[in-house]
Amino acid sequence: MYKCINCGANSLRWVGRCPECRSFNTMEEAEAESAQPKVARFKKKPPEIPPVTVSDVRYANPLNRIPTGIKEFDVSVGSGLVAGQSVLIGGDPGIGKSTLMLQVAERLASGGRKILYISAEESLNQIILRAKRLKIKSETLFFQALNDINEALYAVSDGEYGFIIIDSIQRITTPRSDAAYGGINGLREIAHEITSACLKKNCGIFLVCHVTKEGGFAGPKTLEHMVDTVLYFDSGKRDSHRILRCYKNRFGSTDEIGIYEMSENGLSGVKNPSAYFTSERQPDSSGSVITACLEGTRAMLVEVQALVVPSYMPVPKRVCLGIDGGRVSIIAAVLEKKEGIKLSSKEIYVKIFGGITVQEPAADLPVAASIVSSYMEKPLPSSFMAFGEIGLTGEVRGVANPAARIKEAASAGFGDILIPQSNLKDVKDMKGFGNINFHPVSKLKKIIEYLT
Repeated sequence: MYKCINCGANSLRWVGRCPECRSFNTMEEAEAESAQPKVARFKKKPPEIPPVTVSDVRYANPLNRIPTGIKEFDVSVGSGLVAGQSVLIGGDPGIGKSTLMLQVAERLASGGRKILYISAEESLNQIILRAKRLKIKSETLFFQALNDINEALYAVSDGEYGFIIIDSIQRITTPRSDAAYGGINGLREIAHEITSACLKKNCGIFLVCHVTKEGGFAGPKTLEHMVDTVLYFDSGKRDSHRILRCYKNRFGSTDEIGIYEMSENGLSGVKNPSAYFTSERQPDSSGSVITACLEGTRAMLVEVQALVVPSYMPVPKRVCLGIDGGRVSIIAAVLEKKEGIKLSSKEIYVKIFGGITVQEPAADLPVAASIVSSYMEKPLPSSFMAFGEIGLTGEVRGVANPAARIKEAASAGFGDILIPQSNLKDVKDMKGFGNINFHPVSKLKKIIEYLT
């Protein structure tokens, strides 16, 4: 009998690759287990709290948010943390996870809470030197270097901490375990023990986690179901900028993002994300259109660029970055069928700048406008902005929350907005938009009229 030291899978013969976790050279011969009498693992036990109804719980308090003071981080987790919340934060090595956690720990400790930062990768001297570089001086922020699960559980049960940060969870080990540290089964067991202990103590926990080659958190969805919030840290279009995305949140929206800039003093939030995404736009360029997309509760301006060139291949290319390629293909088909723009023999390249991935339907109209602009070699005015959804019959449909999009465009100085006809009634009576020229459209042919 052979056993995988990574995930614990068994095999009757030796194989070079584990059939469960797909790891190479992890199958080792297992010793024969002595026959032992079977003992019942489960037995009946009355629960400590009996079942209740909604009417029985009369004094349920709403969630009390704990703001960290870091605006971009609070937006990402849903206007602040919650007592006892478990957060998983992942990202590539060196992207700034430890720096962000140190800054969050400092802000939480400055609010009078007792915080413990457990470093399982770096020595105590290394983490203290990093804290000094970030000018962290709080007296209620404690540091500890350990990687034993029993020591970590002792800190949770006897320390009376408000939040505990473990950096990183892969380096926490279980004594007398044959599996390599960071293995799927061991990691799942360690995370379960730590989160369960924190839940009983109403102690918040941050689990810093590395990303595998496939882009998952320490394996395929190993820890995501165990925590309340999942955050992913990645880089934007410049090396100095980082984007914190929320993929799971039991206490808020999952569409929020935070944008940071890395400097010598650590990470600082970008005050104006719209200016960041559109700062390098070239005016009077064909194929370039600004749109306002919603990321959770905030509206941000991003640049959509399209390039239409003749194709010399039997099947023209459709290359898309930051937007679904199927959506772009549908828009191109509608333009050709309904408006007579011959795109079947053209290669189309569409890109969303700034590292943003746009998934909402409001990007349909700016994508269509950028494709038509590049096809006709006629740029839109620099003060032009567009948003709207396109149907298969060529109609332009309304989108959600047009007021927030227009407000963001107005603050950035855009004076001409291509807006769906059905959204015009939602904003025409609102104050503060007096200097904006609305161009309502209900059909795609209006775009061609503006360009010609």
